[in-house]
Amino acid sequence: MKILNDKKGKKYAMTKYTVEYRIQTLAKNAVLEANKKPAEFFVDDIKFSQWDFNYNDGCLGDYWISKLEIEAETGFKAYEICVKKLKRIIPRLALISQCFIEYHAQPFLIKKDGSELGFFGYIKENNGTGLMFMENEKNALETLLKDKLIPEEFYYYWNDAVNTIGYSAKLLLMFSAIESLSKKSNGKKDPNLIIKILGEELNKKLFQQKTGIRHKLIHGEYFEDLKTNYLEPVHKRVIQYFNRSIFKSKLICEKVRYPQRHFFGNKERSSFFIKRKKEGTLNFKEVLNDFDENEFQSPKEHEHIIDKDLYKNF
Repeated sequence: MKILNDKKGKKYAMTKYTVEYRIQTLAKNAVLEANKKPAEFFVDDIKFSQWDFNYNDGCLGDYWISKLEIEAETGFKAYEICVKKLKRIIPRLALISQCFIEYHAQPFLIKKDGSELGFFGYIKENNGTGLMFMENEKNALETLLKDKLIPEEFYYYWNDAVNTIGYSAKLLLMFSAIESLSKKSNGKKDPNLIIKILGEELNKKLFQQKTGIRHKLIHGEYFEDLKTNYLEPVHKRVIQYFNRSIFKSKLICEKVRYPQRHFFGNKERSSFFIKRKKEGTLNFKEVLNDFDENEFQSPKEHEHIIDKDLYKNF
């Protein structure tokens, strides 16, 4: 442990931490940077290694492990540093590898040097939960098939949006669907119809020239506000518009939780302190296997530690 002074002369301790993150990808890590340790490489102090590798079978599994050993004031500060590094590295790997790679919705483990405890971020894959299609929905379908005013392009965009997982991709497709819905007979957009669909406040946030989120995404500026989920309010406004202006009745449910449900990308998340039931240090792969095989509430080799003070002292 190092004791340092900040700019005001106040002392603070620097402790060594290890932050490991699972990365899901179709890229196979076959870098032979070190002959004795194949299928791994270092970038910006992070070691990226194939989930499993042997010389007979090569690269196994659809995961990598990233591992950062770093000195920091707290374990959560070490985690922030690691995520900041991954935020720069992973999108570049997506371009270079030309295949799926993702870490946001993957498990992680923070370990403090000399401590038996770790902070575990557990994420489990779940099946999508279905929604009922009944008489009202059938009546809505028959109405839309008879309708001559809504352009086919709207349905194509909206279908693509529903079937897409990525947040920015969904929003862009939904924006295009709304714009196609607002086209006049001369092909030009009717901004008043967009306002009618979204309402003044949401329309301004999304569609205002130069400052709206649609404008920024279309012109190469990524999100500044990641705390607000715009998908659900936009979705709800479109459903309300159809009920109010097209069906003249609430044929589509406006109170669906988590709309645009999908077969893929369904996760159950939780984070907590853990330690091994037997003596020894935490091993990331062993922790994951234990929780995956024995469920969140009943791991066999590890136990949850409930102590609010740990968040202050870890």
